[in-house]
Amino acid sequence: MSLDWPMPDDDQAGDEYVKYADVYDVLYGSREVDEAFYLGCARSELGPGGELLEIGCGTGRLSQRFLREGYELTCIDASAHMLAQARRALAKYEGRVRIVHEDARTLNLGRRFRLAMAPFAVVAHLLTNEDRYRAYRNVYEHLEPGGLFVFDDMPNWMAEPADGRSLEMHSSGRCPTTGHPVRLLCNSVDVADQPYSLRYDIIDWLDGERIVKRTVIRAVFRNIAMDEELAILRDAGFGAIELLGGFDGRPLDRTRPSSNERLIVLARRSS
Repeated sequence: MSLDWPMPDDDQAGDEYVKYADVYDVLYGSREVDEAFYLGCARSELGPGGELLEIGCGTGRLSQRFLREGYELTCIDASAHMLAQARRALAKYEGRVRIVHEDARTLNLGRRFRLAMAPFAVVAHLLTNEDRYRAYRNVYEHLEPGGLFVFDDMPNWMAEPADGRSLEMHSSGRCPTTGHPVRLLCNSVDVADQPYSLRYDIIDWLDGERIVKRTVIRAVFRNIAMDEELAILRDAGFGAIELLGGFDGRPLDRTRPSSNERLIVLARRSS
């Protein structure tokens, strides 16, 4: 299979979140599977307080959890529309949160952190090795000596191949303004001989069995091989790298990829 549309360029990358912004919290606001893990990282690295860098904060789902626990945050995201939602959600924490419209590939905050995180497969939007290197190097430069960078992903080599034949229920919620149920259906396909997955996200607003509104979003993700990922992280300067296979802290099993629930990378700046 070949791509029948142009790949996103720097101006288009993240455009799918223009359509997602208003409904993102309806679909993902209650997601909790990663919260305890990332909060545990903060407690381990920062103790009961301190400031961390969140890359790809979106509408502020995880940000709110950290702020409620007493941490301070610098939050960045490449989508202005998602950040508009985050500013509303985090307004009551003014003084403890800094929200910056920025791309990880061009990040330049002029300061360093003990902990940086990029949750919920943010790195999958980095579609070339150069994109990944630039982002990882920028994160490295924003870490204190000994600082930790943590991110998670779900590359296609950890699951059954996606052939585009199925339409799966991914998440659901209820629109707070209309009361209509909202569902997210996903159709995914891995591109033959290319390190990409294509996904169509179909968002339906329902009135009983009737669809009253439908939005279709196309997203492209990069499925990088593990050895390639590690090489880029090392080229960016990271030394000690730990790989986990789930938010429960299990080691990554590279011999049986499908036995892992999630790829989690913990990369530390040594100097």
